[in-house]
Amino acid sequence: VSQQLDGLAEVQGAVERLASTPLPYPYTLLLLRTAWLYVLLAPFALAAPLNWYTPLFNAIVAYTFFGLNEVARHMEAPFRSEPQCLALSAMCRVIEISVCEALAE
Repeated sequence: VSQQLDGLAEVQGAVERLASTPLPYPYTLLLLRTAWLYVLLAPFALAAPLNWYTPLFNAIVAYTFFGLNEVARHMEAPFRSEPQCLALSAMCRVIEISVCEALAE
């Protein structure tokens, strides 16, 4: 039991470090500006080969880039209490039930 508690304490420390380490703002800003620059300049480079399909292709690229940016923003803080974040309350309840069963309480 002592080894399991030690392992649990190590994991808790790692999770706390993860929760308190945000993505640096300049990195986030650089990625967002690079995505905007690409989306704004790509149609000029693709107009000749794609003709009328250029807006469709650009819309797909923009959706992908900005969608990935939004996913990364949400993954940056997985311990918030929003619907798309981890269900920590449910996980804690399952662990509590398992511990109570193991201790025969």
